[in-house]
Amino acid sequence: MNKRSATALDVEIGQRLRKARMRCSLTQTGLAEAVGLSFQQVQKYEKGDNRLAISTLARMRPVLGIEAEDLLPPLRNDGSPIGDPLAAQGGTITGIQLARLFGQMRPDQQRAMLDIAKIVVSASAPETMAAA
Repeated sequence: MNKRSATALDVEIGQRLRKARMRCSLTQTGLAEAVGLSFQQVQKYEKGDNRLAISTLARMRPVLGIEAEDLLPPLRNDGSPIGDPLAAQGGTITGIQLARLFGQMRPDQQRAMLDIAKIVVSASAPETMAAA
């Protein structure tokens, strides 16, 4: 049998699925149980190893609180996905948790956290480290 390799679009859809799941504080097992799949299957969707069927997406939609188009990135004329640079920066578990907490802060708290982040980044800049 011919094994299909993941396309860039499959991987992008999988990453968006993972982010949607994590926003809902669901594990792969939790999502799988809610829609009648194995956690391995959810894992394969998130990696882009398996394509996500529209019927499966329809079962996931109410659990994740998303619409089908939420998982579809903008596409180039050749059908390849246009990556979202902001989404890529928050693609880690830590980044998603930080974004969730940041969104719960008051504007003055957000400004203070931004100032702290700037200090942390500038303190670890290569020129600062070379001078140490």
